[in-house]
Amino acid sequence: MSQIRIVYSKDGLREFRLLEAQGSLETDSDGGLCGQQELAEIERQGDKAVMQIGVHRVHGSVVKLKKPLAVLRRRPDSSSAGGDRDCDVQYDIEAVITEKMLFKARPDVVL
Repeated sequence: MSQIRIVYSKDGLREFRLLEAQGSLETDSDGGLCGQQELAEIERQGDKAVMQIGVHRVHGSVVKLKKPLAVLRRRPDSSSAGGDRDCDVQYDIEAVITEKMLFKARPDVVL
């Protein structure tokens, strides 16, 4: 039987937010929205958020999630090298997401 080991350390946790937008995001670049590139500027003031993508500005809100989500990183289990553990893989918890930024209004054009 395979076992999965999940490792949690508060020291290395990063702060992530979930981003929910109504509609779709399009880009002019050939690679699409993959890789590391700047998508938008987001300003947060309390429970309100404003996202600007190019010449479009969208107003939204910050909402607490009913159940938190964990961001996991998969790696081979280094502790199984000794042979006494029956773990094939290990997951490290990189972040815990407790809030999402919800943008459900139509964007305004900023000139």
